Amino acid sequence: MKSVAIVGAGMAGLAAARALATADFTPVVFEKSRGVGGRAATRRIGDIRFDHGAQYVKTPTQPLRDLIVATGDAVTIDRPVWVLTSTDQITPGDPSHADEEKWTWPSGITRLAKHLADGLTVQLETTVARIDVCDDDYRLTAADGRDLGCFAAVLLTAPAPQTVAILAAGDLPPQVATLCASLQTVRYRRSISITVAYPRRPAVPWYALVNADRQHSISWLACEHDKPGRAPAGCGVLIAQMSDTWATMHWDAVQKGTLMPTEPLPSPVSEVLTAIRHLVGDLGEPLWVNLQRWRYALPDMATPLTGIDRLVIAGDMVAGQGRVHLAIESGWRAANQIRALLTE
Repeated sequence: MKSVAIVGAGMAGLAAARALATADFTPVVFEKSRGVGGRAATRRIGDIRFDHGAQYVKTPTQPLRDLIVATGDAVTIDRPVWVLTSTDQITPGDPSHADEEKWTWPSGITRLAKHLADGLTVQLETTVARIDVCDDDYRLTAADGRDLGCFAAVLLTAPAPQTVAILAAGDLPPQVATLCASLQTVRYRRSISITVAYPRRPAVPWYALVNADRQHSISWLACEHDKPGRAPAGCGVLIAQMSDTWATMHWDAVQKGTLMPTEPLPSPVSEVLTAIRHLVGDLGEPLWVNLQRWRYALPDMATPLTGIDRLVIAGDMVAGQGRVHLAIESGWRAANQIRALLTE
């Protein structure tokens, strides 16, 4: 069976790997971090679980719905998403979007990533540094100099700047420069996720607020405790995902980590907690505050290319939006492209 290297164990890479494995190819996934899923990430602090990246999964097509149901323990978030304006006005918004199905898992959104990764060969904490032509195949080399092997095709799903660095470092055909130039046009919005645990829950009619006009410092505010199995009864868990403008301004001042009540908060974070209190009411002093940074959170545009020869591109940069279901569909399309290339 022909082997395929997949750079990145986010949702696009895992979806592609699963599709290739079922089509009798041998995918090998390389992931630089310690876990799978990318921004479909879940953390646990004490008896609270929370998704600090992607918040849920949409299923606008039957294949997506079938995938979610196949995990066996998926549930929906029942309350709607409302709209937050730059002047703190809160409105129900478009019912067709507010009430659409929002899928999640009691153990966290990483449950889907683990379902896709089950049975696959995934090499964690492995950073791919370059790709070189190897006879009729491609050879991958890790950042620590390890030879990762030769593969008939390579799928790149890392954010565009990281993908360009990998391609530019290797000995590849000249036309790869065209691909790199296209990838360099992709622009990303940064995000900082601020998760706060409170001793009480807010009395609000919505699950989450989304700032559609991109003029508020908070782009997303969600009641994570709405998700079944996430927090003890009565405990409130809110996630504020900050705008690109706010995240860029405070990037250096807000480092990732968990702060307990005895630890001082960075002043920008204190200001966010004041803004949350204004929107949902006083929930008491926080039990803890968790901070997570996403440098390549959401692409603002898509690259028009899907690859050169047997170097294939997938992920957020192809979809043009940071949505789990779009990343999965991008991975499926890439798998079909690779199958066609390797069976010609």
